[in-house]
Amino acid sequence: MSGNEVADHSQSWQMQEIFRFSPRANSAHKIRWRPWCRAAFQEAMLTDKPILLVITSSWCHWCHTMDETTLSDSNIIKIINADYIPIRVDSDMRPDVNARYNQNGWPSVAMLSAEGEVLWGGVYVPPKQMLYYLGYVRRYYSEHRQELALQVQQLQAQRDMLKEDRNVRKHWLRPLSQEEQIALKALPEQAGHVLRDLYDADYGGFTIHPRLKFPHPEALELLLHLARRGQSDCLEMVCYSLQQMRDGGLWDKESGGFFRYSAASDWGAPHTEKMAEENAALLHVIAQVTQETGDYQWYQLLQQLVFYCNTTLWQPREGVFSGSQSADEEYYEPGPYSRATRLAPHVDTAIYTVWNARMASAYLLASRVLNQPSLNSMALRSLDWLCQKMIHREGSVYHYALHDQKGLPGQLADQVWMTRALLDAYEIHGNKTHLETAVALMHFCCQSLLDEHNGLFYDYPETADAVGRLLIREQSLTENALAAECLLRMAAYSKRQNLRDTALLVLSGCLEKYKHTGIQGAIYASVVASAVARDWL
Repeated sequence: MSGNEVADHSQSWQMQEIFRFSPRANSAHKIRWRPWCRAAFQEAMLTDKPILLVITSSWCHWCHTMDETTLSDSNIIKIINADYIPIRVDSDMRPDVNARYNQNGWPSVAMLSAEGEVLWGGVYVPPKQMLYYLGYVRRYYSEHRQELALQVQQLQAQRDMLKEDRNVRKHWLRPLSQEEQIALKALPEQAGHVLRDLYDADYGGFTIHPRLKFPHPEALELLLHLARRGQSDCLEMVCYSLQQMRDGGLWDKESGGFFRYSAASDWGAPHTEKMAEENAALLHVIAQVTQETGDYQWYQLLQQLVFYCNTTLWQPREGVFSGSQSADEEYYEPGPYSRATRLAPHVDTAIYTVWNARMASAYLLASRVLNQPSLNSMALRSLDWLCQKMIHREGSVYHYALHDQKGLPGQLADQVWMTRALLDAYEIHGNKTHLETAVALMHFCCQSLLDEHNGLFYDYPETADAVGRLLIREQSLTENALAAECLLRMAAYSKRQNLRDTALLVLSGCLEKYKHTGIQGAIYASVVASAVARDWL
């Protein structure tokens, strides 16, 4: 490929890809962005340039700020266009890239070798610092290219050896041992001890990071499982946590909805983006708490959260939920005039399968708790939309849809959350179409994502187009746990022993992962707790 061919090709990418920038005035679009693709990496190799990867999102305040400042600086634009191959990734649309290259926040900025190895990385970078790093990394890359290439080869050889080692392990399909059964049955109690150690007795929730406080709804769900096993203080911990989130600042008292997280342990310094994923998860928790306690305060909060989702995230024309509402620090500033004089923050109308599936499950439960059939209808409508619009020809589901474009089929997270929601709907209504679609999605997982050497599922299918760190597929704990749950539920419906055996081996295979996970393994522990309660182990 000649220099002119490279330039022409990059211009064609610019026309095909829809990049999203800050809604306020900026010049970030003047950078000749490429999408994440093999051609961009080939261009970096041919031109001997490093890659500048920027991972952004439509809801992120500092992503918008970086578009308006650093990435609008004329000198920075010239240097990037001349000396780098710039790749821009939306973290919501490409969770696979985000999982491997995020630098612990948004926007994530990483300078990569042409093979996709990180040379330098950070979060929001002011203009002066960006100028320094752009110059330093470019010089270092030019002067040490052969050395870096050798290091990359050695790293890739190590990865290949690990892959070969995994492939010679004993075949995974075998009966579950007695030791494994004992370990699984003991796991929920052990997980409860982890949550008790992390629990914040002063302000509720869990202390993981000294400066950041996330709601961790999955951990709250695990506490609810333990409460049903007789640990009544676990229900008190959940209720107190929700009270503190509601009254301390994580709940938007004027417009409704939960903010994503707080920069203070008392929930008083919220970062103001509102995510469909987080609100769906909290909706599910609050519905259960309402059901368990019968307390009017939770009934009222549940109604208010449903109202926010209905009025802000629901797309009545399509019958699905939007992905998020953007952060806007000025809009949410305290004072009587801050909201009255400004437009409400932007809503990302992209449709994400996994988040719509989570919202559908939450609405199915909320409909019963609130005795509101309309919520049930909305849940079924969103599932039907996903089934009609998001099924890929190979039997998986697409991850997102935006402006009549669909992308990223086959992600394990989309498969299992969608399957779970379909099974929830089937258990309530008995519609065989929901069950048949769920079975088809899990069939795709078993055919295209299952690693038969260890019995766990990969996070996406193997593809010839994979580049950089996407060459190494991962086996995430949460999605494997959900896959096992779905298989267990299907086994209960069909009385098929092989589905149950596969599910139990997946759960057993996750045990070692869980030991190194902590609170992020709450969904796994909840799935195991539910399996124990239903006598499925």
